[in-house]
Amino acid sequence: MSDLRERATLPPIPRAVWIASGVMALGGFLGNMDGSIVAVGLESLRLSLGVGLVEIQWVATAYLLGLSAALPLTPWLVRRFGAGRLWLGALAAFLLTSAACALAPDAATLIGVRAVQGMAAGVMVTAGQTVIGLAVGPERLGRTMGTLGLVVGLAPVIGPSVGGFLLAHFSWPVLFWLNLPIGLVAFGLALRFVPRGDRRQPPPMDWPGLILVSLGLPLVVYALTELGTPGSAGPLNVVLAVTGAVALAVFTWWSLRAPHPVLRLRLASRPVMGAALASVLLAGAGMFGAVLLLPLWFQVRLCAGPAEAGVLLAPMGLATTVFVLVAGRLADRYGGGTVALTGSLVVLASTVPMPWLGPETPMWLIQALLVVRGAGLGLSILPASTVAYASVGASELGHATALVNIVLRVGGAVGGALCVIVLSRGLTVGPATGFGWAFGVLGALCVLGTFATAWLRRAERSSTVDTTT
Repeated sequence: MSDLRERATLPPIPRAVWIASGVMALGGFLGNMDGSIVAVGLESLRLSLGVGLVEIQWVATAYLLGLSAALPLTPWLVRRFGAGRLWLGALAAFLLTSAACALAPDAATLIGVRAVQGMAAGVMVTAGQTVIGLAVGPERLGRTMGTLGLVVGLAPVIGPSVGGFLLAHFSWPVLFWLNLPIGLVAFGLALRFVPRGDRRQPPPMDWPGLILVSLGLPLVVYALTELGTPGSAGPLNVVLAVTGAVALAVFTWWSLRAPHPVLRLRLASRPVMGAALASVLLAGAGMFGAVLLLPLWFQVRLCAGPAEAGVLLAPMGLATTVFVLVAGRLADRYGGGTVALTGSLVVLASTVPMPWLGPETPMWLIQALLVVRGAGLGLSILPASTVAYASVGASELGHATALVNIVLRVGGAVGGALCVIVLSRGLTVGPATGFGWAFGVLGALCVLGTFATAWLRRAERSSTVDTTT
């Protein structure tokens, strides 16, 4: 109770910090919107560039792999250049590669440039979170991260609509040219308001660790993403997943013994950080599992068209976006673990009825459950990340942001693969059985996530007691 009384009056956030956070949010918005807009435009790209569906899918896949590969390198780069300078450089690279994508003469060039663009986006995301963490301190981190999450969360909600409108009036390069005006505004504001950060001599580069994680992480994310795509569960993807997992296992062994590892995995052994990473992993698995499962459920089980399914899912996305902002303020006041546990319980409660929903279920009830689920997601993911960032010192913040983002993406790939593999097996019996089993897996992930956030709440409170006694 004493801790809650201490948090009752939240420390104010200076105007300059709000502006810097808003600039970081613009960068995150660009990265997220680019992915959702390009996904809408894949068919237009395929027809314009004269390639097959498998080849054009790599325009999206290359971006994801480049983003995954860049995350482990960011902590070293933050130390070498300073978080603000690194963010500015990553934004500049993102804008240059956006222009290169728009000017690409063929699919092969576009795919190669998209991989570099993904790397720039990965550095931009983690460096931006580090800038915010260093600027505000742990007691104000929730509100600023909540604002960042609100703006970034809007990107996948409005991205498909913006992409569809642009493609109805212009050719595909406009999908990439759109990044330039937004990005140039962000760059100009950043030159004035974003702190550059301290430059420090980094330790020698851990080349074995960097090679292992830069190989293993993209392989695992790619293979699991492919396994989570209907009809793509071939033996090659299983081999890639195993190869990537072995590389990550060797990387873990190496990093725990290296004097200056590229990623400080030992941070995960701390109670608060370990609980936060487990919460983020399972929240990501449940969120991205549902991202793949729910559109299929609307189309196969409820017989909705693709456009109608997108419209029906929009309220859930909007609820998530709004409650991310609410979660940030609540996390600063009551603790991220408490808010994350509340969100996990809400997600679980809204997931339990889903196996029994069908065409005869009133749409208002389905929409109500999805909105509740969206609110729970908004309350669960960001507070867990905030606790992780607040639990480390300034010199470790770059490693913490990289670890959280890596864990979130791996969790998402695992959750998506599990749900779709189980769904595909169940559909051989019938739609009701297939989606019943898949929603059962989703519910199990929610149960595990609830245990993880309960652990996080306990670890955070124990840490608070230890530091105040």
